[in-house]
Amino acid sequence: PQHTSCAYLRERCDATPQHTRTHPMACTAALTSAAVAARPAVCGARSSPRSPAAAGRGTPRRCVLGPCASSAASSATALTTSSSGMPPLEMDGKGRERLALRDEGWSFWTWRGHRCHYISAGEQNDGPIVVLVHGFGAHSYHWRYTVPALARQGFRVYALCMLGYGWSPKVEEPYSMEFWGQQVIDFAAEVAGASPRDKAVVAGNSIGALAALYAASRAPEQTAGLCLVNSAGNFAENAPPGPEKQTLAQRAVGTSGTTIRDPTAVDAPPRTPLEQIQEAFGRFVAGGIFYFTKVRIKSILSSVYEFEVDDDLVRSIELAAEDPGAMGTFYQLSLAGGRTKVAAGDLLEQYKGPLMLLWGEKDPWMTPSKAERILEIKPDALYAPVLAGHCPHDDAPVECSAKLADWAKGLSA
Repeated sequence: PQHTSCAYLRERCDATPQHTRTHPMACTAALTSAAVAARPAVCGARSSPRSPAAAGRGTPRRCVLGPCASSAASSATALTTSSSGMPPLEMDGKGRERLALRDEGWSFWTWRGHRCHYISAGEQNDGPIVVLVHGFGAHSYHWRYTVPALARQGFRVYALCMLGYGWSPKVEEPYSMEFWGQQVIDFAAEVAGASPRDKAVVAGNSIGALAALYAASRAPEQTAGLCLVNSAGNFAENAPPGPEKQTLAQRAVGTSGTTIRDPTAVDAPPRTPLEQIQEAFGRFVAGGIFYFTKVRIKSILSSVYEFEVDDDLVRSIELAAEDPGAMGTFYQLSLAGGRTKVAAGDLLEQYKGPLMLLWGEKDPWMTPSKAERILEIKPDALYAPVLAGHCPHDDAPVECSAKLADWAKGLSA
């Protein structure tokens, strides 16, 4: 819809009333520029029809403003995007609307002195606030389908990058579930505008689900509902805080309060020789994991996705890994579970509001058995299974966005 002179759009736009209702942005841009509509269908290679070999599931067929677009088309697109409160969008290879990747990011806010990143859409809508929280190694762009889909249904949508991830700064901080959970609370109030009179629905994926759970249980006065999307965390009875399995870095550096320190503490006692050796070894192990992961981003994602992973998602994660501070941050991120002092099961018990479990049933990491355990604790929760992997909101976006929207609408009915 961003490129009114390409053949891909012309194939789909017959200017019928039904089509203009379904794809208003594309039709508005096309119809407001007769000059562009009259141009020959010349488009860059990225918009050309794909060969059968390139037509795999999920492969993006991008259509963005390029050299063959006129200035009139550019102005019309910018006006349409601005007036609808929607960031720049594109269509993927299956004709599904999503955010167009921006290397420089979208919006920023200051939290604890750091310029943290977020994406928003539909800020002027009248519907409920929805706050979206990503998982480990991901970022706000991971909600690239969910953000526009919910905004088009009237929601005010805000997706943040937790500190240490995505377009937010790569800094060594005492990361933990409490740390990120407080960031979600502050983001919902300060940026999204959540309050006792205008509560937010909070949804999180993987470890982001734990941050969302912390926020919902600690700030119920500003929370309308909680959606756990293939949640991480140990919900077994009497399970201790932290992850079900320690990371290699945690095992290398230890898990006691004397060995996992706050890297920002200025009055901490000097480290003993043993602690110095442990930290050096832990950083060495974390560095090896970081580089091994960095060169295998697509294969790792593919192992937990049911459908094909596209290059834009891989690129978005590579951008964060290219930050000079990424490796030191990764070391501190790997210790977050060891720093966490509150158990996931306790947080779940404390949360008394509406709960949805949006679950990709093909997830090899967070299998449906975890959802079953959560349902034992919260039998009134809505369980919404999806044919998808660990990140169903990106793996099966149309179905997930619809399920989340229907549930969230019901909360305000």
